Amino acid sequence: LQIVALTRAPMTGPDADADRRVLADAVEAGADVVGGCPHLGPGATDSVAHAFEVAARAGLPVDLHTDETLDPSMLTVLDMADHVRSAGFDHGVAASHCVSLGMQSPADQHRIAGQIADAGIAVLPQPQTNLYLQGRGHPTATPRGLTALRALREAGVVVAAGADNVQDPYNLVGRFDPLETAALLVMAGHVPP
Repeated sequence: LQIVALTRAPMTGPDADADRRVLADAVEAGADVVGGCPHLGPGATDSVAHAFEVAARAGLPVDLHTDETLDPSMLTVLDMADHVRSAGFDHGVAASHCVSLGMQSPADQHRIAGQIADAGIAVLPQPQTNLYLQGRGHPTATPRGLTALRALREAGVVVAAGADNVQDPYNLVGRFDPLETAALLVMAGHVPP
């Protein structure tokens, strides 16, 4: 069991002081992982850098909820990969969700998956949450809201299914069953186990 200090947005800018204090306090209190949702606030690139700086000082891994959107222009995971490579960050990194990667062209999916693999970032899709939340505004050809599973696996990225919302306002169903979550990812993602 790990405790993730999952701070809310904004992580940077003039309105971020309280959130930054909460993150620092959580790390000081013994959190095991530095987390956050950089794509939800302004300055996503700066938010990624801040999360990595906090984690590096504390010697902790990073797990950022990243690109949980169908908007293909949102690719914060690339900021994460750049930061890992440029800073030599070696405490472990996971990117949860990565939905927008699934909205890229196949060529871009493979190119980006290669960068994620080179940085050693694990990707943690959240099928229960994203199948429920993503694509609600699409009356036909509803996108599934999953990341580019095939491209990631072909690139050698560690991929593991997760569930960040269970029986809450963001996802009204679920049973905290890891096998059910994995099966849902396999079925919805059309990938073999």
